[in-house]
Amino acid sequence: MKLVFKRFGAFIIDCSILFIVSMLINAFIPVYGDVDELSNRLFDLTDSYMNEEISVKEFNEETQSLNYDISKAAYLTTIVGIVIYILYFVVFQAYNNGQTLGKKLLKIKVIKKDGGSLDINSLIRRCLIPYGILLNIILSIMLLTISKSHYMSISTVLSNVHMCLLVLSFILICKNGRGIQDYLAGTTVVEV
Repeated sequence: MKLVFKRFGAFIIDCSILFIVSMLINAFIPVYGDVDELSNRLFDLTDSYMNEEISVKEFNEETQSLNYDISKAAYLTTIVGIVIYILYFVVFQAYNNGQTLGKKLLKIKVIKKDGGSLDINSLIRRCLIPYGILLNIILSIMLLTISKSHYMSISTVLSNVHMCLLVLSFILICKNGRGIQDYLAGTTVVEV
Protein backbone atom coordinates (compact mmCIF):
# COMPACT_ATOMS: atom_id res chain seq x y z
CA MET A 1 0.00 0.00 0.00
CA LYS A 2 2.97 2.30 0.58
CA LEU A 3 3.71 2.28 -3.16
CA VAL A 4 0.13 3.38 -3.93
CA PHE A 5 0.61 6.49 -1.79
CA LYS A 6 3.97 7.19 -3.40
CA ARG A 7 2.42 6.91 -6.86
CA PHE A 8 -0.43 9.20 -5.91
CA GLY A 9 2.00 11.67 -4.30
CA ALA A 10 4.22 11.67 -7.41
CA PHE A 11 1.14 12.27 -9.56
CA ILE A 12 0.16 15.29 -7.44
CA ILE A 13 3.72 16.68 -7.47
CA ASP A 14 4.08 16.22 -11.23
CA CYS A 15 0.69 17.75 -12.02
CA SER A 16 1.46 20.70 -9.73
CA ILE A 17 4.78 21.30 -11.49
CA LEU A 18 3.14 21.12 -14.90
CA PHE A 19 0.31 23.40 -13.81
CA ILE A 20 2.84 26.09 -12.87
CA VAL A 21 4.87 25.59 -16.06
CA SER A 22 1.72 25.68 -18.18
CA MET A 23 0.50 28.87 -16.48
CA LEU A 24 3.84 30.57 -17.14
CA ILE A 25 3.94 29.51 -20.79
CA ASN A 26 0.26 30.23 -21.42
CA ALA A 27 0.74 33.80 -20.20
CA PHE A 28 2.50 34.40 -23.53
CA ILE A 29 0.08 32.52 -25.78
CA PRO A 30 -2.65 34.50 -27.53
CA VAL A 31 -6.24 33.44 -27.08
CA TYR A 32 -8.98 33.97 -29.64
CA GLY A 33 -11.79 35.89 -28.04
CA ASP A 34 -12.17 37.25 -24.56
CA VAL A 35 -11.72 34.28 -22.22
CA ASP A 36 -11.94 36.58 -19.19
CA GLU A 37 -15.31 37.91 -20.34
CA LEU A 38 -16.58 34.39 -21.02
CA SER A 39 -15.32 33.20 -17.63
CA ASN A 40 -17.04 36.15 -15.93
CA ARG A 41 -20.28 35.29 -17.74
CA LEU A 42 -19.89 31.70 -16.50
CA PHE A 43 -19.36 32.96 -12.94
CA ASP A 44 -22.44 35.23 -13.23
CA LEU A 45 -24.46 32.34 -14.60
CA THR A 46 -23.47 30.18 -11.62
CA ASP A 47 -24.42 33.02 -9.30
CA SER A 48 -27.83 33.33 -11.00
CA TYR A 49 -28.42 29.62 -10.63
CA MET A 50 -27.39 29.63 -6.96
CA ASN A 51 -29.81 32.52 -6.34
CA GLU A 52 -32.54 30.50 -8.11
CA GLU A 53 -32.94 33.14 -10.82
CA ILE A 54 -32.66 30.56 -13.60
CA SER A 55 -33.69 26.92 -13.96
CA VAL A 56 -31.41 23.90 -14.02
CA LYS A 57 -32.14 23.48 -17.72
CA GLU A 58 -31.19 27.10 -18.51
CA PHE A 59 -28.07 26.78 -16.38
CA ASN A 60 -26.96 23.55 -18.11
CA GLU A 61 -27.60 24.86 -21.63
CA GLU A 62 -25.85 28.17 -21.08
CA THR A 63 -22.96 26.53 -19.18
CA GLN A 64 -22.36 24.11 -22.04
CA SER A 65 -22.44 26.94 -24.55
CA LEU A 66 -20.00 29.07 -22.54
CA ASN A 67 -17.66 26.12 -21.95
CA TYR A 68 -17.61 25.47 -25.70
CA ASP A 69 -16.80 29.14 -26.40
CA ILE A 70 -14.04 29.09 -23.77
CA SER A 71 -12.59 25.88 -25.23
CA LYS A 72 -12.64 27.40 -28.72
CA ALA A 73 -11.00 30.62 -27.50
CA ALA A 74 -8.32 28.74 -25.57
CA TYR A 75 -7.66 26.13 -28.28
CA LEU A 76 -4.00 27.03 -28.66
CA THR A 77 -3.37 26.75 -24.91
CA THR A 78 -4.87 23.24 -24.99
CA ILE A 79 -2.47 22.24 -27.77
CA VAL A 80 0.47 23.70 -25.85
CA GLY A 81 -0.67 21.80 -22.74
CA ILE A 82 -0.75 18.52 -24.68
CA VAL A 83 2.80 19.16 -25.92
CA ILE A 84 4.04 20.06 -22.41
CA TYR A 85 2.55 16.89 -20.91
CA ILE A 86 4.02 14.70 -23.65
CA LEU A 87 7.44 16.31 -23.28
CA TYR A 88 7.37 15.79 -19.52
CA PHE A 89 5.70 12.39 -19.11
CA VAL A 90 7.19 10.79 -22.21
CA VAL A 91 10.43 12.43 -23.30
CA PHE A 92 11.71 13.60 -19.90
CA GLN A 93 10.77 10.32 -18.25
CA ALA A 94 12.34 8.28 -21.07
CA TYR A 95 15.66 10.06 -20.69
CA ASN A 96 15.50 10.11 -16.91
CA ASN A 97 15.45 6.38 -16.22
CA GLY A 98 11.65 6.11 -15.94
CA GLN A 99 11.33 8.94 -13.45
CA THR A 100 9.58 12.28 -13.42
CA LEU A 101 10.50 14.84 -10.78
CA GLY A 102 7.67 13.57 -8.57
CA LYS A 103 8.79 9.97 -8.94
CA LYS A 104 12.40 10.95 -8.27
CA LEU A 105 11.42 12.79 -5.07
CA LEU A 106 9.39 9.82 -3.85
CA LYS A 107 11.97 7.26 -4.99
CA ILE A 108 9.88 5.30 -7.48
CA LYS A 109 10.22 4.68 -11.20
CA VAL A 110 8.49 3.12 -14.17
CA ILE A 111 9.96 -0.06 -15.61
CA LYS A 112 8.87 -2.56 -18.25
CA LYS A 113 6.98 -5.47 -16.67
CA ASP A 114 8.92 -7.99 -18.75
CA GLY A 115 12.29 -6.54 -17.72
CA GLY A 116 12.94 -4.98 -21.14
CA SER A 117 14.10 -1.42 -21.63
CA LEU A 118 11.60 1.41 -21.25
CA ASP A 119 10.97 3.07 -24.62
CA ILE A 120 9.14 6.12 -25.96
CA ASN A 121 6.27 4.04 -27.41
CA SER A 122 5.55 2.44 -24.04
CA LEU A 123 5.60 5.80 -22.30
CA ILE A 124 3.27 7.32 -24.91
CA ARG A 125 0.74 4.52 -24.36
CA ARG A 126 1.24 4.89 -20.61
CA CYS A 127 0.51 8.62 -20.45
CA LEU A 128 -2.51 8.87 -22.77
CA ILE A 129 -5.23 8.16 -20.20
CA PRO A 130 -4.15 9.31 -16.72
CA TYR A 131 -3.05 12.77 -17.83
CA GLY A 132 -5.97 13.38 -20.17
CA ILE A 133 -3.77 13.61 -23.24
CA LEU A 134 -5.89 11.30 -25.39
CA LEU A 135 -9.09 13.02 -24.26
CA ASN A 136 -7.68 16.47 -25.04
CA ILE A 137 -6.42 15.38 -28.46
CA ILE A 138 -9.85 13.99 -29.35
CA LEU A 139 -11.65 17.06 -27.99
CA SER A 140 -9.30 19.39 -29.88
CA ILE A 141 -9.99 17.60 -33.16
CA MET A 142 -13.72 17.61 -32.47
CA LEU A 143 -13.67 21.31 -31.62
CA LEU A 144 -12.49 22.05 -35.15
CA THR A 145 -14.54 19.49 -37.05
CA ILE A 146 -18.05 19.13 -35.62
CA SER A 147 -20.91 21.40 -34.65
CA LYS A 148 -21.25 22.99 -31.24
CA SER A 149 -24.22 20.84 -30.20
CA HIS A 150 -22.50 17.61 -31.25
CA TYR A 151 -19.29 18.68 -29.57
CA MET A 152 -21.06 19.36 -26.29
CA SER A 153 -22.88 16.02 -26.29
CA ILE A 154 -19.90 13.91 -27.29
CA SER A 155 -17.43 15.76 -25.04
CA THR A 156 -19.67 15.18 -22.03
CA VAL A 157 -19.78 11.44 -22.74
CA LEU A 158 -16.04 11.25 -23.39
CA SER A 159 -15.25 13.20 -20.21
CA ASN A 160 -17.41 10.84 -18.18
CA VAL A 161 -15.76 7.79 -19.77
CA HIS A 162 -12.35 9.31 -18.99
CA MET A 163 -13.34 9.85 -15.36
CA CYS A 164 -14.52 6.23 -15.10
CA LEU A 165 -11.19 5.04 -16.55
CA LEU A 166 -9.31 7.11 -13.96
CA VAL A 167 -11.35 5.62 -11.13
CA LEU A 168 -10.89 2.11 -12.51
CA SER A 169 -7.16 2.70 -12.86
CA PHE A 170 -6.92 3.89 -9.26
CA ILE A 171 -8.84 0.80 -8.09
CA LEU A 172 -6.50 -1.46 -10.07
CA ILE A 173 -3.44 0.28 -8.64
CA CYS A 174 -4.77 -0.22 -5.11
CA LYS A 175 -5.63 -3.85 -5.80
CA ASN A 176 -2.62 -5.14 -7.73
CA GLY A 177 -0.19 -2.25 -8.18
CA ARG A 178 -0.84 -1.69 -11.89
CA GLY A 179 -3.27 0.77 -13.46
CA ILE A 180 -4.86 0.72 -16.89
CA GLN A 181 -1.93 2.76 -18.18
CA ASP A 182 0.49 0.07 -16.97
CA TYR A 183 -1.47 -2.67 -18.74
CA LEU A 184 -1.57 -0.64 -21.98
CA ALA A 185 2.18 0.00 -21.85
CA GLY A 186 3.40 -3.27 -20.32
CA THR A 187 4.90 -1.34 -17.41
CA THR A 188 4.86 -1.28 -13.64
CA VAL A 189 6.09 1.14 -10.98
CA VAL A 190 8.70 0.05 -8.45
CA GLU A 191 10.52 1.61 -5.54
CA VAL A 192 14.19 2.50 -6.05
